[in-house]
Amino acid sequence: MLDFSDVAGQDSVKEHLRTALRSGRISHAYMLIGEKGLGKQTLADAFAKMLFCEKDSLHPCGSCHACRQVEALTHPDLIHLRHEKPNSIGVDDVREQLAAEVAIRPFSGRKRVFVVPEAEKMTVQAQNALLKTIEEPPEYAVIFLLTKSEEALLETIRSRCVKLKLRPVAERELAAALLRRGDISRERVLLAARFARGIPGLAEQMAVSEEFQKRCEETLELLLHLPQANAVFVNEAAEKLRALYPELRELLEFLRMYYRDLLCAKQDHSGENLIFAGYETRLLRAAKELSFPAAGRILDEINRMEDRLRANVNPELALELLLQEIRQGGRKGK
Repeated sequence: MLDFSDVAGQDSVKEHLRTALRSGRISHAYMLIGEKGLGKQTLADAFAKMLFCEKDSLHPCGSCHACRQVEALTHPDLIHLRHEKPNSIGVDDVREQLAAEVAIRPFSGRKRVFVVPEAEKMTVQAQNALLKTIEEPPEYAVIFLLTKSEEALLETIRSRCVKLKLRPVAERELAAALLRRGDISRERVLLAARFARGIPGLAEQMAVSEEFQKRCEETLELLLHLPQANAVFVNEAAEKLRALYPELRELLEFLRMYYRDLLCAKQDHSGENLIFAGYETRLLRAAKELSFPAAGRILDEINRMEDRLRANVNPELALELLLQEIRQGGRKGK
């Protein structure tokens, strides 16, 4: 059921849109700004459902003909702009699917809603074509521009939109939303919530992904074996990690969480509240072998590797230096 409750967090954005409905002061153009996976598309479609519901605009019934059409994405007054080129929205796309359509009055109800996903991909010509519509919109038109970067849009467009920014969702709220699904284990939910950077769509994808779970397990096994490893194993580990993490900055985030767990285990010796559930016994053992100074050196090396990647230092060399520090630091007394 398409509803605001399907989007975790974003309370201020939801309240702004509800207030617009209650007051009848609905803008002709909204810009929803935020990373992919925060719920921009769902919010726009749910708002359209509220506008079109035949029974209750603030609490759509979900059962009337209009609600069912919105949920099936077949409502004639809800138009999503499509584009064939994956990295570009051209002027013809805007002219044919928006500028021409906006001249047609609603088929039912009072409004027509136009949604432009990935609006930052519009060419300058496409944006200028859109500008003409936004400057003199018909009173029944509501346009949603969904973008991760408002700076990619012309100032003349930005100034004519109500800008609503979506924020990363708190980890606890993210986990609670996933647990409400009822079909994902708590261990998977907590792990995904930690890694998702506050992005619900990414958290859900990770929680159900066998590939993500396998990658985490393989990475943990490598890290747990490194302190006892020889030089050959270090080289093999580097190759495996490069294959597992084409984007090495993701590996650095994993490492920070891993050492966060080891430091927590050193402090309370219980294994509770660890990110990597199921590995408590092995993490407690690894924590005993790791001194606080060694942990500090490893975390410093993680930061240095991040700096090296920004400076375009050879990633293989940067990773090798980091793994050598982990190997040395994980040995008792080092």
